[in-house]
Amino acid sequence: MDTQVGERGSFLYFDFTVRHLFGILFLCPYLRLRGGVTIKSILKNIKIVLVEPQSPGNVGSVARVMANTGIKKMVLVNPCELSPDGDGYAMACKASPLIERAQVVETLSEAVESSVLVAATTRRRGKLRYPTMTLSEATEKIVAATSGGNVSIVFGREDKGLTREEVAECGMVLEIPTDSGYPSLNLSHAVFAVCHAIFTATTPEEEDLYGDSAAVTMKELNGMYEHLESMLRALDYGDASSDSNPDEVLLKAIMHNFKRLFGRTTVMERELNMLRGIFKRMEGRL
Repeated sequence: MDTQVGERGSFLYFDFTVRHLFGILFLCPYLRLRGGVTIKSILKNIKIVLVEPQSPGNVGSVARVMANTGIKKMVLVNPCELSPDGDGYAMACKASPLIERAQVVETLSEAVESSVLVAATTRRRGKLRYPTMTLSEATEKIVAATSGGNVSIVFGREDKGLTREEVAECGMVLEIPTDSGYPSLNLSHAVFAVCHAIFTATTPEEEDLYGDSAAVTMKELNGMYEHLESMLRALDYGDASSDSNPDEVLLKAIMHNFKRLFGRTTVMERELNMLRGIFKRMEGRL
C-alpha cells in the first residue's frame, strides 16, 4: 500500500470518528425537543443538500417531494444547469419556487457551515461510514436537533453518491433500508423517504373521530340486538308462535348475520347510540 494513501485514509477515519462523536454525543442538548418547538419550526430548519446533481429532472423531482412534506430549504452543490424551460422546472410542477430560491454553492463545506447537525445518506458500508444509523434512528435525532438550528441532510451524486471526504464532513451517517437484490434508489426517491420520515415524525396523528368514545361491552351490544329484533318484528319479520315457521327462521337468520357483522369489529359507544337512535326513529314511524 502506498504510505501516503494509508496515512490519508487513517486520518480520514480519525477525522470522521471525531466528527461523529461531536455530532451524536456533544449535540445531546438538542436531542430533546424544547418548549415552544412547533412542527413548522422543525420543518423550517431542515435543509436538503444535493451534491453535484447530474439530472435537472431529478432536481425538479426532489423539489416536488420536498414540497409534499413541507420542507422548503434546498441547497445545490455545484449542480447541473437548471433552466426555467427545462426538465427541472417541468418535473417540479408547482414546487418550482424551491428551485428558484435554492442556495447554490461550490463546496459541501459552504452548504453545511451554518448547520448544527449534518447527516450523510449512503447505501455503501465501510469504516468511514461506520456507525451507520437506520432511518428511524436518525430521524429522531434530526428532528430533535432542529430545536438548535439548521440540520443538513446530504445526498450524493446519482451515479456514485458521496465521496469518502464528503462523508467525513458529516457528523452522522444514515442508511435507507432497501432490498439487497437492488439497493440503489433514485435520488428523488431517497429524498422522499427521508423527508417523509421526518414529516410523519413531526405531524400529529389524525384526530380520533370518536373523541372519548369507548368500545361497547357485550351487554350493551346484546341490548342493541334486542332493540333491532324488536324493530324487525314490528316490521312483520318473524313469527314468535313457532320456531319452525319460515318467517321466524328468516328473522333468526337475519339476526345471526347482524351479530356476525358487528362481531367482526369493535363497536364504539357513538356508533351504538347512532344505531339505536335510528331504530327508535323507525319505530316511531310505524
